[in-house]
Amino acid sequence: MFVALAVLLSFLGAGATGPAAATLAGGDATGIGDPASAGGDEVSPAIATESDGVVSREIDGSFVRPTYTGTAGDPVEIRYSNVDDSAYLLIGGNRLTDSGETVGFVDVVRVSGTGSTTINTRLLGTNQSNVESCGAPDVDCDLRFENEDGDVIAKNLSELPGATGAGGLARPLVPQRYRLAITNGTFVVRDSGAVDPFEVSSESDLVLRKPTFNDSVEAFTTADSEVTTDGEGGTESLGALRDNGLDRAAVTKGDRVVLGFESTGIWGALSHFAERRSGESIESGTQINHTALAALLEAEEGVSLRVRQTNPGRNERAAELDLANADPDDVSLYLAEAESLERGDSDRAPGRFYLVIDTSDGGPFTDDPEPGDEFAVEFALEGTEGDQYGFRDGEGAPDAFEPKSIADDRLSEQYPYHESADGRVSAEASFSVRERYLRYDHATADGDLLVEADNGTIAGTTSILPVTDLSATIVRDDDGSPSRTESELAIADGNFSVDSGLTNVTPGTRATYRLYRGQSLQDSRTIVVVDDAENPARLRLGAETTTNLTVTRGDSLSNLSATVRNVGQLRTRERLSLDVADGEIVEERHVTVDPGAPNEETFGEIDADLEPGEYPYVLAIDGQRVEGTLTVEADPSVTRVDEPGAEEEGSAAADGAAGDGESDEGDGEASGDESDDGGSEGGPSETGGDDEAPDGEPATLLPFGIGTRETFGGTVLVGATYLLGHWV
Repeated sequence: MFVALAVLLSFLGAGATGPAAATLAGGDATGIGDPASAGGDEVSPAIATESDGVVSREIDGSFVRPTYTGTAGDPVEIRYSNVDDSAYLLIGGNRLTDSGETVGFVDVVRVSGTGSTTINTRLLGTNQSNVESCGAPDVDCDLRFENEDGDVIAKNLSELPGATGAGGLARPLVPQRYRLAITNGTFVVRDSGAVDPFEVSSESDLVLRKPTFNDSVEAFTTADSEVTTDGEGGTESLGALRDNGLDRAAVTKGDRVVLGFESTGIWGALSHFAERRSGESIESGTQINHTALAALLEAEEGVSLRVRQTNPGRNERAAELDLANADPDDVSLYLAEAESLERGDSDRAPGRFYLVIDTSDGGPFTDDPEPGDEFAVEFALEGTEGDQYGFRDGEGAPDAFEPKSIADDRLSEQYPYHESADGRVSAEASFSVRERYLRYDHATADGDLLVEADNGTIAGTTSILPVTDLSATIVRDDDGSPSRTESELAIADGNFSVDSGLTNVTPGTRATYRLYRGQSLQDSRTIVVVDDAENPARLRLGAETTTNLTVTRGDSLSNLSATVRNVGQLRTRERLSLDVADGEIVEERHVTVDPGAPNEETFGEIDADLEPGEYPYVLAIDGQRVEGTLTVEADPSVTRVDEPGAEEEGSAAADGAAGDGESDEGDGEASGDESDDGGSEGGPSETGGDDEAPDGEPATLLPFGIGTRETFGGTVLVGATYLLGHWV
């Protein structure tokens, strides 16, 4: 009987130590259904009671989602529940459904409990992975890899053959589908390079999409932090920046410009630098230290950002944003959700970042920006068609941020997720710096402010943002009783207004205006109340102005006067003009007139050098015209004589004598040759000759001596004879 029992126990023992007979059908052996990969390959048992003398561990745990969708290069959250402490997370190792090839990547990560693991897909597979990868030397894992014959071929990831994708990534994890499985640490490695778990408690997929890029830049301005936080400091929200700013690309000197960029695929790298620099995690709606972005830009990651002045003066260098050396008080970095780019349901990173830059002196630029400076902004993902990002060659897991381009000058900086056919992409914008000002709508040349009596409002345009704490105090003295008005400046859409408290005050009233920022005096001016702020100083010609004047030719226009009155409330200076006969006589002068004190202007320095007659004239000042008539009379004491060679000799002299009653000795000279024509009658001869010349014949006087007196008499006689029109 004892012999029979021994034989029975021996038989049972032999059955327990035999190889497990259970097998799975061809495929990835993950249970996710990969029909294109089914090629008849046999798979080692998924559950084994014993393998090579080692008892297989049963595990628990499950995934929350059947598929996790994210973006290559960004962090992705994998959620699970009730995972044993001894379980592992298999990532990759699968074959593709479309080509039958493997994904070229496998990693095993320690997980446990209920919660999630955020995988930085930019770091996965490198020596700076953020998860507990069994490929890291400081992570203790109990792994076992067998071939399809059941032979152990590796006990860690580094011993796996290169066909599995565990021999080191050539470039960062590419957009692809990667298998996820909660396993017990024992795997079978197929001849194709696919890695299957012996035991699976749950399985899922990680689908990584290709990153995308938004080629537009959002730009707006906001007030300095002292204003937005009321001088108390502290962290500002992105919403507060918007509420205290304006959607414009012209930033007032001393304010801040806000630049927003949107892209995916950069957040894994930025997360790494943020964690390493300041221990910060990147989350939407938060602010992080700008040095994380500076580190990303300095790395050979193919991400560039440049803010540079475009209009420097001659022999001047262009001012440029120096992000690496900027003070945190001058530059802030805000993170936000993507607005236009699609994200995966498991993406756990922002899609947009905002750079807030102060334009005050001593800020983050290589030279202080000044009003009038213009800047170009460019955010780019670098790439050259035909080239791709690649890790430097080396043993084991590659360094995450040491690409081939560092060691090879022939290779330019490349964005990790550009394919070979992709080139450089960029987003561009611009902004300018302008002075901080208030420009009043109505002010005199002396800077006095004008306020209309029926309105009482001081208004204008401004570059100052609405949140600025500005107020005005207006003080008026009336009969020794001062009145005071204190008002806040209302600023909106680049305009401002303030109530002066001077409504219905008598025009001409003056007051004092003081502008304060907080308690600091910014401006002090005089206010003048006027009827019309558009035309506060108007000069008019009074009714006393001459409109008709008669003068003798050659006399001055001293009796022509213009009475100029100021019908406004301000002393003013305008041009007074006189135009006679459409430009024959022109006079212009500037006249200054005080309100209520008319000026009388005369023109005694101008002579009426015009032919006798009537001429129109115009007096004009400040847009008003007064027309009149100037009558010029001949001078009765003057006889005009034409030049020799006139068509009718002597006619001009005769005309002058007949028409003007004027006499000229030249007439005698002109008619001296005719003194013998009938000149004997009425003109006795000095020689006593009673002789008379025959009728019709001139007397011959020239052979005899004739004195001056006789010559003058003869001249008068000849002239008289001619004027009578017949011979006497």
